Amino acid sequence: MRRGSALLLALWIIAVLAVMVLSFATEAHYESGINVYIRERNRVNRLIDAGKVIGEIVICDYENVEEWSEDQDEKDMDEKDRWYKFKQDLKEGRPCKIGPVLLDEEDPDSGTVTVEIEVSDSGCFNINRLYSGGEGDYILIWQMVLKASGIDEELEVEVKEADGRSTKRHNLMNLLIASWNDWRDTDDTVCKGPITDDGVRSEEDDGAEADFYKEQYEELEKSAHGRDEREAVKEKRITPPNAAIKDLKELEYVRGFKDFPAVLVGGRLYPEEEVSEENPEISPVIMRTFGVNGSAKLIINPDTKVETLMMIPGISNAEEDDDEDQAEARERAEAIISTLSVPPDDRDDYDKTRTWWPYKDWSDLRKRVEDASNVDDIGEDASKYIEFKPGSDSVFTMKITGESMGMKHTVSCQCYVKDKKVRYIEWSEDADEATSSKK
Repeated sequence: MRRGSALLLALWIIAVLAVMVLSFATEAHYESGINVYIRERNRVNRLIDAGKVIGEIVICDYENVEEWSEDQDEKDMDEKDRWYKFKQDLKEGRPCKIGPVLLDEEDPDSGTVTVEIEVSDSGCFNINRLYSGGEGDYILIWQMVLKASGIDEELEVEVKEADGRSTKRHNLMNLLIASWNDWRDTDDTVCKGPITDDGVRSEEDDGAEADFYKEQYEELEKSAHGRDEREAVKEKRITPPNAAIKDLKELEYVRGFKDFPAVLVGGRLYPEEEVSEENPEISPVIMRTFGVNGSAKLIINPDTKVETLMMIPGISNAEEDDDEDQAEARERAEAIISTLSVPPDDRDDYDKTRTWWPYKDWSDLRKRVEDASNVDDIGEDASKYIEFKPGSDSVFTMKITGESMGMKHTVSCQCYVKDKKVRYIEWSEDADEATSSKK
């Protein structure tokens, strides 16, 4: 009996020890997996850092690379500058993709990094440049955009003054353009509406500077009911920054845009009334046409909207807006976009896997469009509103992807160059991809 009890006790002890050993082994396995994950996670982070350096080398120096020539010595250029091909791509306005590049060429398991760079907001006009202190004919661009929105040049509206009680009639285009100009410019002088053609009434006080908004908010606070409503008004007290805006949504606070939200979001000018000449249906063209970065000109790519090109003088007739003129403008714009897929005939070494080729200059655009379509009447004026290569004010989108041992991590960012250094506007990491695919 005692021997049987001793045997059971021994078996029980062995079972307990076996469970303990198994638990220790399992814990060691999990810890090993965690250590591998941390090691690989740190490795892909280092890959992102390496990709960032590569991207900055290309972005900072692409303007200095030699232009492509048919007889260039690629071997010699590659020895001098490993990244010259990618710099040439960027210099010509094409997106460039670098990699996958091994972090350590002698170690195939060291992980790879891929960097993709392209001009950002190239299919939009930079609204921050479209004011009296900016560049080009900002009035004409605004005029074309607002016309495309459904706002007639002679449309007048009744708008409340700063005191919130009295009203005054303004030409809507003048009200919107002048108010934006005051929001963006660097002085405190109230702008007069810039459109002064026959039949368009321009007032000295179409715009609005800081004093207008301060008085308006003070009156709103006085008329607010209760503490919560007053606090809500205080939170919305925003006056002209006299500087570039960071988001198009800031237009919601600008006189004219604030009075008629349909100008930004679409809908009837006066939502409670039926559609008429005085109450048109507005399309939110502004939000699709403007950006807040880059140039006031367009760098054309396949994502550029036909409607945006139709607003450029020379493609569209600024003086006419009947159905026939609109159809002709659309035909020109569609031809410009579609011809991007036609390779230039003066270069045979293009990567045949490419799906589109940017226009090198105005002559290249005209020639390729004329050769590939029936369109041969694009006006010279259009060249003033199109940019063919990235400039010193260009903003770039960069995507960096690091991969190692089944783990993938991606970073997307927007940046620009200032004082020969890359400055970052946005930086976002794709945490969902940074997980191991190995079991």
